[in-house]
Amino acid sequence: MVRDASATRARILDAAIDEFATYGLAGARIDRIAAAAEANKRSIYVYFGSKEQLFTAATERVIGAVGEAVPLTEDDLPGYAGRVFDYALEHPQAFRMGLWRHLERPDVGPDLVPVYASKIAVMTAGHEAETSGLPPTDLVVLILGLVQAWFISPVALLTADGSDPQSPERIAQHRASLVEAARRLVDPGMLS
Repeated sequence: MVRDASATRARILDAAIDEFATYGLAGARIDRIAAAAEANKRSIYVYFGSKEQLFTAATERVIGAVGEAVPLTEDDLPGYAGRVFDYALEHPQAFRMGLWRHLERPDVGPDLVPVYASKIAVMTAGHEAETSGLPPTDLVVLILGLVQAWFISPVALLTADGSDPQSPERIAQHRASLVEAARRLVDPGMLS
């Protein structure tokens, strides 16, 4: 039987993303990754070197995919907020991997400083910096915080109004609120 190394490597990476998204680096188990990937443990070490290097590869893949799918658009921050929310709904492992990265290995993954720095530079010279009155970095941090709030809020809060937070109607309502809140952050004249 001919083995396809690239297919095996891809299966391992997919299984690792699911495992790390669920358990983080410390809780993830190579045995479970190997079983889910239908690969042997040895192949994981051959292709990735160590559990930590596998976490780095998984993080780079997930974060890189988010950046490609939802680029930061400094001229439409409310729309950006909605698109990031949509992506997080469709790819929950990406959001969870981002949290695990922040908690366990903030130094791994792609270097996003140049990406953010170029966008912040454009915002500093552009419309958002003038109208919001907020430093551009803080504005982006606040908008991303608004997006993340839905995913990290207690279920008791999300169901306090009697609605099902997983229903398409409730998610659409929240998304509209999120985009409106981001719009108000960008244009403080809308707050009155």
